[in-house]
Amino acid sequence: MIKKLLGKWNDIKLKNKLLIAFMILILVPMFLIFILSYTSLKNSTLSKFTIYNQVLFENAAKEVQNFLEELNSIKYDFIMDDGLMSDIGKTFARYTDPQDSFLYTNILTKISQYISTKEIIQSVQIINKSKEIYFFSKLQGDVPYEDDKQIKKGFFNEIVKQEGKYVNGGYDKSRGVYVVGCELFSRDRIQPNGEMIVSFSLDFLKDIIGKYHLTEGGFYVVDGSSNQVIFKTTDKFESIIEKLILKDETKLIPKTIFFEETIPDLNWKIIYIVPESFLLNNFSYTKRLLILSFSFLAIFAILFLIFISENITGPITKLIYQMRNLEHSKLKNNIKIARKDEIGDLLNSFYQMLKKIDELVIRVYEEEIARKNAEINLLYMQLNPHFLYNTLDTINALAELGRCKDVSVVAVSLAKFLRSNMTINKSTVSLADEIKQIEHYLTIMKIRFSGKLSYRIVYSQEEVLKAEVPRHLLLPLVENSIVHGFKNKSGDAKILIRAKKIENIFQIEVVDNGCGIELAKIEKIKNASNDGIGIPNIINRLKLLYKEDFDFEIRSKVGFWTKIIIQLPWDKVVKKEEKENVHSFDSGR
Repeated sequence: MIKKLLGKWNDIKLKNKLLIAFMILILVPMFLIFILSYTSLKNSTLSKFTIYNQVLFENAAKEVQNFLEELNSIKYDFIMDDGLMSDIGKTFARYTDPQDSFLYTNILTKISQYISTKEIIQSVQIINKSKEIYFFSKLQGDVPYEDDKQIKKGFFNEIVKQEGKYVNGGYDKSRGVYVVGCELFSRDRIQPNGEMIVSFSLDFLKDIIGKYHLTEGGFYVVDGSSNQVIFKTTDKFESIIEKLILKDETKLIPKTIFFEETIPDLNWKIIYIVPESFLLNNFSYTKRLLILSFSFLAIFAILFLIFISENITGPITKLIYQMRNLEHSKLKNNIKIARKDEIGDLLNSFYQMLKKIDELVIRVYEEEIARKNAEINLLYMQLNPHFLYNTLDTINALAELGRCKDVSVVAVSLAKFLRSNMTINKSTVSLADEIKQIEHYLTIMKIRFSGKLSYRIVYSQEEVLKAEVPRHLLLPLVENSIVHGFKNKSGDAKILIRAKKIENIFQIEVVDNGCGIELAKIEKIKNASNDGIGIPNIINRLKLLYKEDFDFEIRSKVGFWTKIIIQLPWDKVVKKEEKENVHSFDSGR
């Protein structure tokens, strides 16, 4: 991994390396300073406004507590009024006895007087031990609660259990009030005189929220006894409130801040949730100023870095430009370098070195061509004696059998073959000439096989006859089919030679109906030593002429046939395009 990175680094131009190095040394520290400054100022601003909002929220919570003190105030007003408490404890027949009716009215009047001084209390309902109800409300058309089913099941029983402390009855949506209740004791607290139910409005919370500018976030009041939200200014933070109620603070939505206070008398939780973005509204100007300052410094630093880089790499760039000009100059002409400094000396040395390299390249190229020609000629020399030996052996066999006419045909074909071979000194010949050579050879082989051998030569276009192919390309393949493919064959032996152009590929096929070749033997033949005179000879000559730009394939089905396919690039075997023509001819049928 490190080596790859170093390799890529070495590929970068010197000018860019200097720019990268300078940027790392200057821009990166500047960027880090900017990030640290921005983060520090942001956190400082956030902390400052968080504290400010916390103070506002705490003051708002205290004011809520002060308003709710009216509940205790009304309770103590009743308790301290001995006459009122005494009258409440009596049983009246207010519809039959005029005096009782007067006392009942007097109780309601006193209740109304106490309520009128309370801002948030809307109604008071007192139920004495005789289950008589005294009810007064500021709300028009308001009626008292007849049982706890209208409020909360078990509400009255819970009031009795708390012995004078307020019990939450919950929010009554139908009346738009919050309901609490407690037992009323006389001043001596010996026996309770009854239960008091107080209903009060929550509208005072809106005034407090506006007074302390807590309108940007979400203001919530949660009844701790039922974990129900009884007041809210928005639905935006409902999910956060649910998690706070469940004490799951680890999964709160990020970038939000919340404050929480408890009202112990009513077991209320007051929660204020505010987004960080609101607290950072005043930070936007500072942020823009920081970004503008950093951008100005960064642009100035980049321009300065470019100036320094150009000043250092400029002379080197000019030197490289002159060296590239030397690459395309004619080396026979002397190039005079006018500069006398170190760069001029370097240019002179480079020119002399380039001239020597060119001389060496020409020498190596000439030696390589000579070596290749020698190798190709050596391979041809391997082919000719081998073919000549086999043919003379055939003539000898025919002479012993007294087949004089066949001896004559073989001798003439051999003479034509050798004459053509001696007059061609090129490493490649046209496919037409190669076909003539192979016909001379097959004429000899037909006589040797006493007419059991037949062949066909097929080419799909006239232009393929002009394709230049390696000399003696087909002879070893045909000879291989005859010597090895038909060795133990009892029936007729057939050979098909086919040449065609497939798009940009020139393809030659040699097919026989011999005994076939096993797969393992095919691989052995293709990987045989370079000294072979059959298929290895062909493969080596193809490598010398075409390097790796050819394909040689052997396909076979044991006991049935063998096909050898040679593919060469069309642009390397022919220069002129001919009109397509399909032509075939048979010989020796």
